[in-house]
Amino acid sequence: MTKSSPFQLTSYLSAGPDPLRKPTLNAPHILVIGAGVTGLTNAWHLLDAGYKVTIVSKEWASYGRTQRLTSQIAGALWELPPTQCGGVRLTDQELTEADLKTAQRWALESYAIYETLAANAELARAFGVRMPLCASFHTYHVTDDEPTHAKMEVARKLAPGRFYWGMELAGKYGVDVSSNGGMKDAYEHPAPVIDTDVAMAFLMRLVRSKGARMQTDSIVGDLRDQESHLLRMYRADAIVNAAGLGAREIASDVGVHSLRGGILRVINDGSDFPKIESSIIVAADEDAEGKYIDIAFIVPRNDNILVLGSIEQAHEMDLDLRPDSPVIKAMRKRCEDLVPVLKNARLDPQYPFAQGLRPYRNSQIRIGRERRKTLGGQDSRIIHCYGHGGAGWSLAFGTSKACMEVVEGVVRKPSSRL
Repeated sequence: MTKSSPFQLTSYLSAGPDPLRKPTLNAPHILVIGAGVTGLTNAWHLLDAGYKVTIVSKEWASYGRTQRLTSQIAGALWELPPTQCGGVRLTDQELTEADLKTAQRWALESYAIYETLAANAELARAFGVRMPLCASFHTYHVTDDEPTHAKMEVARKLAPGRFYWGMELAGKYGVDVSSNGGMKDAYEHPAPVIDTDVAMAFLMRLVRSKGARMQTDSIVGDLRDQESHLLRMYRADAIVNAAGLGAREIASDVGVHSLRGGILRVINDGSDFPKIESSIIVAADEDAEGKYIDIAFIVPRNDNILVLGSIEQAHEMDLDLRPDSPVIKAMRKRCEDLVPVLKNARLDPQYPFAQGLRPYRNSQIRIGRERRKTLGGQDSRIIHCYGHGGAGWSLAFGTSKACMEVVEGVVRKPSSRL
C-alpha cells in the first residue's frame, strides 16, 4: 500500500483490506479481549503494525432484536473532553490537567481519522461517518466557564470556516430559548457522527480481512491469575484487555462501574417535522445541590433516524427500561422542549429504543501495563485499555494508538515495566 492510496488514513493506519505491514512468520501474536469499538480499533492498529491478532469476546455486534453491544447503542457524537454529553463532564473535571490534555489529544487524533474517512465518499458510506454541524447550547455564558470556553476555542481552530458563535443559532435550529432552564449561549462546529451499527460491521469486516482471528470465549476471574494459561492457550505474546465494563472483574478494578443510558430512535425523513441534519445538544449542568442534570441530545444517526437522549444512571445493571418508563418519557420531553417540532416525531417501529451500560472508571482511562507480577513472579504481559465511559467513539483511535505503543514496549522489551 502506497502513501497515496485513498485507503491510507495515516502513516500507521489503513482502511484497505490488507495490513500496512505484512506480519512475518515470527511476528508477535497479541490476544485482544473485547469486541466493542475499543477492542476492534486496538486490533486494527496492531494488525497494521505487523502483529498477528486474535480477538476473544463472549459477545459480538448483532443486528436483530436481541440486546446489542454498548458500542452499537452509543450516541456516537464526537466530543472533545471535558465532555458534556452523557453525564461525563463531572468525571472529566476530576482529572488532573495533564490527564485532561492527554484525553484531548486522544480525541483530536480520533477526530482526524473520522475527518479523513468522511472526506472519502466510499469510506464514509462504508464506515457510516459524517461531519455535520453540531450546535451546542448552554444555560450559562461560555466565557463564564473556563473549560467550556477553552474547548470552544479548540472547535473554532478545527474548522474556522464552519464555526459560528451566537444565540442566532436558536432561530436557525428552531430551539426554544426558554427550555431546560433557559439558553444563554450557543456555538456550532463540525463534529463527527457515527452510525454505530454500520461502523461496527465495517470494523469487524476490516480486521478479519487484515488477518484477525475471532474466538468466542468467556474470561472469568482475574486475568493476572490466568495470564500464563491464556498466553499458552492462544500462543500469544501479550494480552490487551479492552473488556470495557468486564474489566471490573478481569482486572480486579473496583473503580469500574456501569452508567446506564438509553436513547430513543425517531423517524427523520421530513414527513413529520422538517428533517434535522445537524446535531443539537444542551451541555451538561448541575442543579443547586451540585447534582448532574440530564441533558437534551439530538443527533442524526443516518439519513432516516434521529437519536434522542440522554440519561445517566450510575451503578444500574438491569436493562429493563422502556420507551414509556418515566425517566425515558422525561428525556423525550427535554428534547421536545428544546426543539418543539419533535413533538410530532414518530418512534422507529423496527427499533424504537436502545439502552446500554457505559463502562465508567472513577479515575482516568486506564492504558498501561499490568503492574502486578504474574503468579510466577514475572513481569506481566497484560496491557489494559478500558474505562472510556460514554466517550468510546470519541477516543477510540487515540487510545488504541497509545495502547499499541505500550504493546510495543512489552513485546520488544519484555523486562520493562510501566
